[in-house]
Amino acid sequence: MALIKWTTELSVNISSIDEQHKILINMINEFYEKISEKSNNELISNLITKMKDYTILHFSVEEKLFEQYNYADFEQHKKQHDGFIKKVSDLEERFNKGEIILSFEITKFLKDWLINHIQGTDKKYTKFFIEKGIS
Repeated sequence: MALIKWTTELSVNISSIDEQHKILINMINEFYEKISEKSNNELISNLITKMKDYTILHFSVEEKLFEQYNYADFEQHKKQHDGFIKKVSDLEERFNKGEIILSFEITKFLKDWLINHIQGTDKKYTKFFIEKGIS
């Protein structure tokens, strides 16, 4: 059972970014599924790394667009991205050292952060990017 389902409420109306958001949602759903199944630590560690790497890629795509089109809220948006990557990197490191057990609580954090970020912060750039011809 999926933890997050894609809905039009999550769309920023920029197809390339929506597709990346869908991939992130699928990764969180897979992570949730593997924790539910009590999968081995190596598999979960690989999923965390894969999710972190894809998130960095996704954030870099957004940030390049922000720079290219002089998006006014670039710095504030980037701070949110940087904070999330720092948090996920810390979770990854602590998990790999055996200091924490990844749980539904962490999965809920990932889910809530992504949904709140898309619906709150990301939707702020929709009109700006559409006006710049990005769709």
